[in-house]
Amino acid sequence: MAEPYGGCVFIVDPEEPDAIALLPVLEELGTVVTANTLEACVELLADVTPRGVVVFDERSIRLAAGLAEYYDLPGVSPKAAQWLCDKSAQRERLNACGIGDVRSVSMTGGEVPAEIPLPAVVKPSAGAGSEDTFIVRTREEFDVVAAGLDPARAYVVEHYIEGADAPLGSWLADYVSVESAVDAAGTVRHIGITGRLPLARPARETGLVFPVKPDAELEESLLGLAEATISALEFRAGLAHTEIKIGTGGPVVIELNGRLGGGLHRLMPQAGGVEPVSVAVALATGEPVPDGFPEPARHALHYYVQPPCEATAVLELPTPRVVKTAPGVFQADRTARPGASVDWRRGSTGRVYDVWLVADSLPELASHQAGLDEVLERTIRWESA
Repeated sequence: MAEPYGGCVFIVDPEEPDAIALLPVLEELGTVVTANTLEACVELLADVTPRGVVVFDERSIRLAAGLAEYYDLPGVSPKAAQWLCDKSAQRERLNACGIGDVRSVSMTGGEVPAEIPLPAVVKPSAGAGSEDTFIVRTREEFDVVAAGLDPARAYVVEHYIEGADAPLGSWLADYVSVESAVDAAGTVRHIGITGRLPLARPARETGLVFPVKPDAELEESLLGLAEATISALEFRAGLAHTEIKIGTGGPVVIELNGRLGGGLHRLMPQAGGVEPVSVAVALATGEPVPDGFPEPARHALHYYVQPPCEATAVLELPTPRVVKTAPGVFQADRTARPGASVDWRRGSTGRVYDVWLVADSLPELASHQAGLDEVLERTIRWESA
C-alpha cells in the first residue's frame, strides 16, 4: 500500500513491549525508527522525505499530529489531537459545541469528587478498549470502584445514557460506531456503521459487527451526529471512528476516536467493498478517495472471548482448528496460552481469543455466533479465585 510512496517507515515506541516484540517483523516490511518524541523522530528521519503520516494506535495520535505539522503534511492538528486523546477535554469541547449535553467530572484515582452524575460511566481520560471502565448506579457502587482505581491516573466520570430497547435487534447492543473517511479539507465520506455485541461485566466490549443497517430515520440521525462531531473536534485527514449510544431520547455521542476501529481492518474486506488501510494511506498522503463507498455484500463479526470477572487464569483453550469447526468462522487467533493469568480490568486487551465470522445476512451471523458459543463453552476452562 505504501510502495508507490517509497515504502513504509515504522515508528516504534521503545517503552511499549508489545511493539518492541514486533521489531523483527517490521524490519522485514520497511525501515524502523525507535523513538517516542517529535525531536527524536525528526533527527532519525533526517534522510527521509515523508509523504504522509498514518496512525492506528490511540497512544500515537499526538506524535503523529506533531509530525504532520512539522512536515506540513495532511493530518490532525496538535490542538485536535488533545481532544482526541483526552476524554475529559473531548466531552468539554462537545458540550460547548452543542453536541449533546452529557454531565461529566474529571478526577484522579486518588482524589474522588464529592458530586458525581449518577448513574455514571467511570473510565480513564486516556485509554482505549474498555480498559478499567465501570458502570455505577449508586454512590456506594462508585465508592467501591473508586477505591480500586490507580491513584495516579486521570479518569472521567460521565452520566450514563440509558439505552433504547434493542434498537438493532435482540442480539446486538444499544450502541454503534460510524466509520468515516475525512480528507484534509474536512469533507466527510461515511463508509458504514458498525454494531456491537452486548457488553461483558463490568463494561467490556465483546465484539464488532460490520455493517449494520438501522432504519432510515435512525441511520440519518447517526450519520449526521457523527459528521457534527467530526466538525466540532476539527478532525482531518484520516479515518474517524465515532462511537454513539442509541439512548431512549435519541443518539448521543460517546466519543470520537481518530483512527480505524480495532478489528475493522479485517472485517471490512471480508464484508466486501472497502480496504480501510489503503483508504487511510490515501487520506494521509492527500490522494483522492471515492465520493462514495460500495455497499458491503456480506456481514462480518469480530468476536472477543472475554474471561469472566471472577477468573484468574485460563486453564484450557481450544486450538484454532477446533474453533474453526463452528459455522461461519474464517479466522481464529489465540491471544493467550493455556495456564495464562487473566484480568478483566485490562478490558478488550484481556481477551483470550479473537474469532472472525462472516455470513450473508445478520440473522445468519447471529446463528453462527450461537454455534460458536456452544463450541467455546465446552472447550474453555477457567480458574477462579
